[in-house]
Amino acid sequence: MKPDNTQRHVSVVVSTYERPNYLCLVLEALCRQTLLPAEVLIADDGSSDATGRALAEMAGNVPFKLVRIWQPDEGFRAARSRNNAIHRARHDAMAFLDQDTLPHRTWLECDMEHLGPGRICIGHILHMRESAAGDLDLESVKRGEFEEWHDPEENRRLGSLQRKVAAYGLLRRLGLGIRGRPAVGFGNVAAWRQDLLNVNGFDEEYVGWGQEDDDLGWRLYMAGVQPIAMVNKALVSHIPHTRSQPNENWRKGTNIERYRRKRLSFRCERGLGAHPHGDVRVSLLRETPVSTS
Repeated sequence: MKPDNTQRHVSVVVSTYERPNYLCLVLEALCRQTLLPAEVLIADDGSSDATGRALAEMAGNVPFKLVRIWQPDEGFRAARSRNNAIHRARHDAMAFLDQDTLPHRTWLECDMEHLGPGRICIGHILHMRESAAGDLDLESVKRGEFEEWHDPEENRRLGSLQRKVAAYGLLRRLGLGIRGRPAVGFGNVAAWRQDLLNVNGFDEEYVGWGQEDDDLGWRLYMAGVQPIAMVNKALVSHIPHTRSQPNENWRKGTNIERYRRKRLSFRCERGLGAHPHGDVRVSLLRETPVSTS
């Protein structure tokens, strides 16, 4: 399973909840990166034992440190769950995925070529064809077949979005930034850990689906962090599935009023400063020394 590649001091966070089959596919895709992470932290928002068993089976075959960080299931608490992982990360460079975003082979290498203090690399998702879902398994991911399972229109869409994100970034560097733009989605993002600490991480007042990542991106911009457009470069493919949350109605979500409030500071009140939480369980599933090659 281990590819012929190098390894750097990078922490990758994968958010998950009750989709162990998808999570294993993401780990397999991480195993084939041209630049391996030093550690992968599973930010688990209260999954059952099935996720733990699946991770235990995968752990013996991954070429990086693997840690599961679990919190009790008390509703959708992605902000708190990701903070659990950020708090325990051991490296300055961090990259983020969701349980349904499969990184292409050069994903991490592309982001790390541009990431540094005061920068956040903004990616997006490449939509897989719906018909591809039945062909996804560990072997097809290992071979990288999923990287081609999308319509040509997707490349054009990402190219257009790349130009849009780059334009927002240029305006921001000129001091003409537009509120909350470019948007940040933590299904494909790379950030500097100290920058996350400076703004106190995710705002844990966000409970329920939506806007916790937009809020963090906005506060990072307030703190002077500059966005780097990586939309059509650091690629991830989204696993097709029925959505558990109606993201088309995000403006009617439980967190929209909090997101729209006027921000007086780039630091949130309830964030990383409250960690560690006593109800969090940390399981070291694989300890692998960082390669210096």
